[in-house]
Amino acid sequence: MNKIATPPRNLSTVEALDSAEKVTVLNPVGYPPKIAKKSTAPRPESLEGKTVYLVDCRFDDSVELLKQVQNWFAEHMPSVKTPIISLSATYQHDDPKTWEEIKANGDAAILGVGHCSTCAPGVSTHAITLETKYGVPTVALHTDKFDKVVQSVTKMAGLPDAPRAFVPQPVMGKTAAELRAYVYGKDPLTGVPVMQEVIAGLTTVLNG
Repeated sequence: MNKIATPPRNLSTVEALDSAEKVTVLNPVGYPPKIAKKSTAPRPESLEGKTVYLVDCRFDDSVELLKQVQNWFAEHMPSVKTPIISLSATYQHDDPKTWEEIKANGDAAILGVGHCSTCAPGVSTHAITLETKYGVPTVALHTDKFDKVVQSVTKMAGLPDAPRAFVPQPVMGKTAAELRAYVYGKDPLTGVPVMQEVIAGLTTVLNG
């Protein structure tokens, strides 16, 4: 049996909202988080006679690239000591024990390599921690494909000009000769020799 549909109410009979009643409307526009600006550590005038830790952040073959950095120092700045040390755990975790060792026994540090969308932020974060919390001049090494990621992470961490240099992608699976060419060659983003950027980053105070 068919049901008789109830006709809609006459709009004129619908009770209007009390004009005094308030309605809360949320604005969908977001607001950027507040950024606490950080400062870099004091820099030495020169690295001569200093100890620069080369920190392997444990991404595949990072240590092989750092060995070429070590070779460059041996050839061009033999008075600089360059011990290689690996993080206690993977790059996703902070490593206060390693940072304390570097602070106690070193004058500067080079961290690497930011080689993927997760390890590049990790390397950037570690470098800024070592720089701002432990007072150790630090340069981070990354591959060029992740420069935008690095730029974003350093900006949000309060140190947008955190010293860094880039080598070509990839590092993993490359021969010693190929990695040597990376280190002894030019930054693919700036055209400046990689090690020139590294030395400047460890010895030059950043503006601002």
